[in-house]
Amino acid sequence: MMRTVLLAATAATALAAPAPAQDTPVNLRFGVWVGPTHPLMQGTQPWIEAIEEASEGSIEITLYPSSQLGAAVDHYDLARDGIADITLVNPGYNAGRFPVISYGELPFRFNHAVAGSRALDQWYRAYAEQEMSEVKFCMAFMHSPGTIHTTSPVSGPEDLEGLSIRPANGTLGTYLSSLGATTIQASAAEMRDLLTRGTADGTASPYSSLATWGIADAATHHLDLPMYAANFVYVISPLAWNRMSAAQQAVMEEHCSTDWAGRIVDLWAEEDLAERAVLEGEAAHVFATPSDAQREAWLAAAEPAIARWRAQVEAAEIDAASAEAAIGAAIAENDAGL
Repeated sequence: MMRTVLLAATAATALAAPAPAQDTPVNLRFGVWVGPTHPLMQGTQPWIEAIEEASEGSIEITLYPSSQLGAAVDHYDLARDGIADITLVNPGYNAGRFPVISYGELPFRFNHAVAGSRALDQWYRAYAEQEMSEVKFCMAFMHSPGTIHTTSPVSGPEDLEGLSIRPANGTLGTYLSSLGATTIQASAAEMRDLLTRGTADGTASPYSSLATWGIADAATHHLDLPMYAANFVYVISPLAWNRMSAAQQAVMEEHCSTDWAGRIVDLWAEEDLAERAVLEGEAAHVFATPSDAQREAWLAAAEPAIARWRAQVEAAEIDAASAEAAIGAAIAENDAGL
């Protein structure tokens, strides 16, 4: 009889005990300046879904594309100030502000978006906390290595003399200027008009951007040499980070990874290869393959840019030699170099 009473009391106590506390739901505002159908966003959608699933629905991410929350150049500060909770940042839009990660902008460093993204992210994690201390770093990645697309043939550095080229970032602009080109500061959206009016002679971009911005029929000569890449990062607002539970933070940490850095650009890289294949099948498009001597000249001309990067990193009180050795090791490990 006593045993029956004890069992009944235990069962009643169990029924009365409160259920384990559930995480308070959070809705993260994800600000990006590209459009919702951009291949980066298509590649990022599985990342968003994986986070929501892993958090059992307690983390919801709402996308604000096409600069709805602010201009592209301001996206780092949007996260820093809590105007957005996650943002897409192009560090190159803030020239000189993030010198370490600008290594990824140096000419002739990377061979592929996926391998390059993994190498860049793997390496930059050791520096992100210092260089981007005002936000929570999530991951770094890059688009497919781009080249210059022009209205007249370019195969060697000497062919740039007197041409007006729109660079993708300041690092590439300085490099092209050193070879005799005049650089034009313009957005990708403006380039078709500049090219068709003869105001510009060329632009730097991955092949996929030629289709995205309608430039392909205006710049029909392509240097067949992967010249540069643009770096990007996803960062999280510290205000958003602090309102997440430890379990929610763990979910975000799990998805802010080198593996995901490569995965989210995979579709973008495929689209780049597909667009190049389309252009190769059109007689109007000419691909110029540099000779061995021209290739060596292109690479040798990048040495001053590398020297400037080292000086900027040292000015930020970071050992440039160690950073350069580390990125070299990451590139080799991921088979990401030229």
